[in-house]
Amino acid sequence: MGIALPAFLTVLATVAVVFLAMTRMAGEVDDIDAGTLRRTVAGAYNELARTLVEEHAHVAASPGDLAAFGVADGRFDAAVAAAATAGPHAIFDTLFLLSADGTTLGGVHDGTRLDRPATDWLQGGFSLVLDGVRADPGGVPKSGLFSTADGIVLAAVSPLPGGERLLVTGRRLTADSVEALGRSFSVDGLTLSGDPGGGVDVDLLAPDGGRIASLVADPRAPGDLAYARVRMPMLIVLGLLLLVMVMLVATIWKSLSAMHRGEELARREAGLDGLSGLPNRASFHQAVEAAVARSGGRPVTIVFLDLDGFKDVNDTYGHETGDRLIRAVAAGFSTLVDRRGFLARLGGDEFAVVATGETSFEVATEIGASMIEFLSEAFDLDGRIVQVGTSVGIAGTAGEPMTASELVRRADVAMYQAKGRGKNRIEIYEHDMDAERAERAALAVALRKAFSNEELQLHYQPVIEARTGRIVSVEALLRWIRPVEGPVSPARFIPIAEEIGLIEDLGAWVLRRACRDAAAFGDLRVAVNVSAAQFKNPGFHTVVAGVLAEEGFPAARLELDITESYLVAYPERARRMIDALRQIGVRIALDDFGTGFSSIGYLRRFAFDKVKIDRSVIIDVVRDPASQKLVEATVALADALGVGVTAEGIEREDEAVILKSAGCHELQGYHFGSPTTAAEITRRMAASRQALRRTA
Repeated sequence: MGIALPAFLTVLATVAVVFLAMTRMAGEVDDIDAGTLRRTVAGAYNELARTLVEEHAHVAASPGDLAAFGVADGRFDAAVAAAATAGPHAIFDTLFLLSADGTTLGGVHDGTRLDRPATDWLQGGFSLVLDGVRADPGGVPKSGLFSTADGIVLAAVSPLPGGERLLVTGRRLTADSVEALGRSFSVDGLTLSGDPGGGVDVDLLAPDGGRIASLVADPRAPGDLAYARVRMPMLIVLGLLLLVMVMLVATIWKSLSAMHRGEELARREAGLDGLSGLPNRASFHQAVEAAVARSGGRPVTIVFLDLDGFKDVNDTYGHETGDRLIRAVAAGFSTLVDRRGFLARLGGDEFAVVATGETSFEVATEIGASMIEFLSEAFDLDGRIVQVGTSVGIAGTAGEPMTASELVRRADVAMYQAKGRGKNRIEIYEHDMDAERAERAALAVALRKAFSNEELQLHYQPVIEARTGRIVSVEALLRWIRPVEGPVSPARFIPIAEEIGLIEDLGAWVLRRACRDAAAFGDLRVAVNVSAAQFKNPGFHTVVAGVLAEEGFPAARLELDITESYLVAYPERARRMIDALRQIGVRIALDDFGTGFSSIGYLRRFAFDKVKIDRSVIIDVVRDPASQKLVEATVALADALGVGVTAEGIEREDEAVILKSAGCHELQGYHFGSPTTAAEITRRMAASRQALRRTA
């Protein structure tokens, strides 16, 4: 209780400071508003003077308008002028015609002829205005505010064409006209006063510097108004604070201590992911353990998801876009799961769902399928169109006694199996997946070792010119022949290389080795397959240029074969990379042509030098006329676009004959030779040259 008095004094001092600050602030606000209002009033008067000058200039420049005001041929018709200045709707209520030396030739005011000269009737320095007009006869009309026998008149003066006459026009400031001026500028209570004070005032000065009158506006005092509104609530708050101070002060230190301990504990054990707002990994594992513990033998099923292509989004557009994508995906997943399961973000691009009950497996499968379908549509993130998929693994207890950690492990294994089998699909856990995963892990270790020890090989398959039957190029094919286990299929180890991040280094090695080997192949071109991982590297063209320079290999003899997968995902980036490679002089071929959904569209869009028709297209070309027509149409389109055509996978003579007649420029397959070593290609080329010399 020893803090009661200090606390009370602190509250009292705080309230006093607040009230003093509010009083000072109200005064400052009022002063600022008064300054703004004063500038508004001055601006309104200036606008009134500017309008008068414009109207004066218009009349002075128009013989017809001058005649309407009784001025014609340098003469003044007082009757006409009186009629033109009479009434509330007259443009001017005052008009004088002067000679060049300032002599008044005639004047009227409010429909009545004036016998007094202008210099006498307009008090306050009218002669000064005349001096200004004579000093600058070609300038804009000069204006000023003058005191007259009938009140205050705002007048303008300018010479008429020829310079022999001066025209004076004016308009009297009345209470009504000043009030109307205030309304047009949203100024309340604007009046014309002979005495300053009583509000926000702006002095109106005659040309000789004397004050004629003041424009006075009612002060708005917004600061005082705001202060008056909050003063009573603040007094009430002060009373309430004093009322409860005695009750609060006894427990406040305990509450603060408990709050600090609770906040620290909450930070350590927070169950939400800060980015997505979903439960985090810790919450997920707690949910799985709780579900298994209370299942009572009923099934518990887990869905594991990993986004396919998320790393590409981060690499391409940055982590800020990646974070927005995670939030968008999390929001969509939350809607899909709803109350059917417990959804969590495990971190990175991984999500998981726990479902319980007799139908949990069916629910999990339905959730996984709906998530794949949801991600089939691209996301528009602030104008950036991004596309991702998801690999889904599902595992359940299905009545089998199982720990929570084992259930999670199985779902994780199934998810990685989905990635290994092509991604963007669902895999259900099976026991043999563990053995397959272990085998893939062992194969990954062996692949790294084989690459480090240079145990990988390049074989080369000849490509034949259809017209002459001679070898014109070779395709470099990567081979891995293990000392004990024997050959490993590229279809097996290439996906593993992609998974473990080895594919770019492997691709660079293949490119360098192919250029080095092909240097001994005479003038043969060499084709090298390029992975999507290599092609999406924005510096890939510089890598290619560097290899060509280091190996001294002609760019025109290098052909890079790419597939549609990267073109589909990132067409604009692919187009820029193709253009950059072609500028180096490298040839670009579209591999596996005909296996995708839009190969013809890509032929038109991208600058390919060659297309390689896949074996799946030509396999029935001998017995199926439709297949033959398809090949012929493809060749015709390629010819029209200036693109070469190579038929791949030819295994029989009859296939070769038909494809040659269909117009294919080059032929490739086991019928012409299986992939072989660089030494064998060199030997064949040497033998071919010797045969040509003997023939010659």
